[in-house]
Amino acid sequence: MGRKVEKARIKTSNDDPSGSGRGFTLFELIIVMLLLGLILLLTFPNFRELVAPRDIKRATLSFVGTMRYAQSQAATTKNKHRLIMDVKENAFWVTVEGEEGKFVRDSSSQGRANYLPAGIIFQDVYHPERGKIREGQAYMEFSPTGWAEEGTIHLKKSEQEVYTIFLNPLGGKIEVAAGYLERLRG
Repeated sequence: MGRKVEKARIKTSNDDPSGSGRGFTLFELIIVMLLLGLILLLTFPNFRELVAPRDIKRATLSFVGTMRYAQSQAATTKNKHRLIMDVKENAFWVTVEGEEGKFVRDSSSQGRANYLPAGIIFQDVYHPERGKIREGQAYMEFSPTGWAEEGTIHLKKSEQEVYTIFLNPLGGKIEVAAGYLERLRG
């Protein structure tokens, strides 16, 4: 009742005189690493383009959301609302018309200063009566009747990454377009 134990033999490269089981040489590994590096280098700009524009798109959509908030609050509360933009500080907030026609900050989180993400700026804010504002504060006013002040706002990340936001007076329609665009006059 003895058991017979067999030893397993592991084959190594030393056992194969043909050299077919040797693995990769250092030269082959270096070539593969160089090819992978080249492929990564060529595709990296494409990955950057997928990620980078989202920053300014996200900032633009967030800013437009604040505009829509001011617009809807004006209609709901039956009080004029303003979206204030500090062009130098790249900040914006909502105010509401209070007693004696003075504007005070909205009591919601939209009344606190919100900042554009780092690297994104207000390039300018255009208003037909106040002109093009490149420093200081600008504002767009929203009426309880749905009317809004006409205006154009440009958000910029780089020379190639600019968004234009048009605020149309009738109905307060907000339009967003890529690039630096100006409203046609006349």
